[in-house]
Amino acid sequence: MLPLDEFVLKDYASWKIENHVIIDTFRNNHNKIYERLEPVYLVLEHIYDMAVNQQDIDGDLETIFNIGFQYLHAQFNVMKIYFESLFQSNCEDFEEYHEMLLYLMYIFDVRTDLENHDVDSDIEALNHVETYIENMIMERRDDYAYVREMMNDALKTVFDMIEYEYVSIIDIYVEIAENLDIFIYEEDELVIGKEV
Repeated sequence: MLPLDEFVLKDYASWKIENHVIIDTFRNNHNKIYERLEPVYLVLEHIYDMAVNQQDIDGDLETIFNIGFQYLHAQFNVMKIYFESLFQSNCEDFEEYHEMLLYLMYIFDVRTDLENHDVDSDIEALNHVETYIENMIMERRDDYAYVREMMNDALKTVFDMIEYEYVSIIDIYVEIAENLDIFIYEEDELVIGKEV
């Protein structure tokens, strides 16, 4: 048993301080983007609290913390850019497009997983739906049904070509949270599984 790397803890604490206003805004507005990332955030908070209280952290928990923090940092920064630049920090507009933003996050998750399994993530169907969603958001269009169909077709293409069962990082952190006795409240189904 080892203490969690002090530099990683400081980075995480700095990240929380830097982003606490937007995290609180998302949480208080029951934002779907926050709700999707919440399992990772809650697991990180739990492990961080253990480390701050000088409890020993085993190698598995350290790995969970490091991977989770890298993931949360990357995803949150992209959503923060969207929130501040595309939506001018307007929660209502941001929430209106939450489903499309969740799709973009899910595409990122799938691409990362493919790369981690040494599978080429440059898949035309994913590229097309990703670009379409980004343009749709920028132009404030509302062709949600068409995007859902495109997304399902793109995911079917991806999942038919891989030789393993895809499990999202969010699903993994939900399970980790359960194993750590962390309660995660979920009102609605989030974009986690194969079908959207």
